[in-house]
Parts: sequence; C-alpha cells; structure tokens
Amino acid sequence: MSNGIDGLNKLGGISFIASGALFLVTSVLDLMTGPPPSAGTEILAWRVSHELLMAVTPEVLFFAVMLLVPAVIALHQSLAVTHRRSAAVGCGILAVTIPVLNVLLIVFGRLVYPVYHLKVRTPEAAELVVTLYYGGLHVVLLLFAVATLVLSLAMRRTAFGRKVASLGFATAALDVVASYPWLIGPALGLVCGIFFSAWLVAVGFRLHRIPAAMPS
Repeated sequence: MSNGIDGLNKLGGISFIASGALFLVTSVLDLMTGPPPSAGTEILAWRVSHELLMAVTPEVLFFAVMLLVPAVIALHQSLAVTHRRSAAVGCGILAVTIPVLNVLLIVFGRLVYPVYHLKVRTPEAAELVVTLYYGGLHVVLLLFAVATLVLSLAMRRTAFGRKVASLGFATAALDVVASYPWLIGPALGLVCGIFFSAWLVAVGFRLHRIPAAMPS
C-alpha cells in the first residue's frame, strides 16, 4: 500500500511539473499571438496572420490540462490525510476545470481547425467563438484562484511548506487579475501565467519528494 502511495506521489509530482511547464509555454504563445480584436472581420484577419501560433496553442494547452488528472488525484491523496475538507474542496474545484477547459478548446478549435473542410468563416461566428472561449477562461481562472487559495491554506503546516503556500496565495490573487485579460494587457497576463506555472512546478516538486510514510 505504501509503495502504491509513494508511486502515486511521484507520478503526481512529475505530472504537476510537466503541466506547469506546458502552461508556461501556453502563456508565452498567448503573448506572441496577442489579444483578439473586437470586431469579427478583424478576428478573421488576426487568425490568418497568427495561424501557426493559434494552431499550436490549443494542442499544448490540451496536454497541460490532461496532466492535471493524475496530479490532482495524487495531491488529494497527500493532503486528505490531515486536511480532508480542504483537499476535497480544492482538488474538487481543480478537477471541475479539466472538462471545462477541454470544452473551451473544442470551441476555440472551430476558429482554427477545419472539420470536413468546415471552420468559422463569418465575422459573426468568429465573434461568438472568441467571446465563448475568453469568457470561459475568465470563469476557469476564477475557479483556479479559489482552488489555489484553499489548497495553499491547507499546505502551510504540511510537507509542502510555507514557501509553497505563500507562492500559492500570490498565485491565487494573480489568477483573479488574469481572469480579466481585456483589462490588464498581454504583458501582465504573462506575469500571472508565470506565477501559476511556478506554483504548479513547486507543488509537483514537493509532492514528488513526499514518501508514503509521511502522512503530510
């Protein structure tokens, strides 16, 4: 049993680290792509001028999101020993974001990838895709903020340590800021993305080093 938990911690730790790295790549790609224009015809032109970047970004984000599956399971297993409620709430919220993000990727893909030679071609459809995608990301980032705050509160007196918890508090605040990309601009958005990625990597590093014999 202990070997199984230890293996889960290592798998979850590696998954957190890899997910954090891919989220960072996504943030850099978003900065290179720039924010979407506010008119449908301009969105279509924006897609043409950034076609390669917009095709790569959803693929990278997909793997970043799916790596959260084993990561969240392992984190819950680790924290639930001493902080059952916080682990359930925080990890539960993180788990909810996974299918939501995948649906958003499907929506965004209609702007970039053809299906049976069909993809978004009209300004009205382009505006709908952009509003759904970025509006959905707004909700996801607010969910990330709540989950990060709850989990960081639970981590303070565990093997994760106060430094990881403090990074989590800063990340939660910046997740709220990042949920309004149309207000903060690309540069500050990248800073917020760096903090989120750093927190995932820090959690993964600590989780990977927690042996099964240590309950916290």
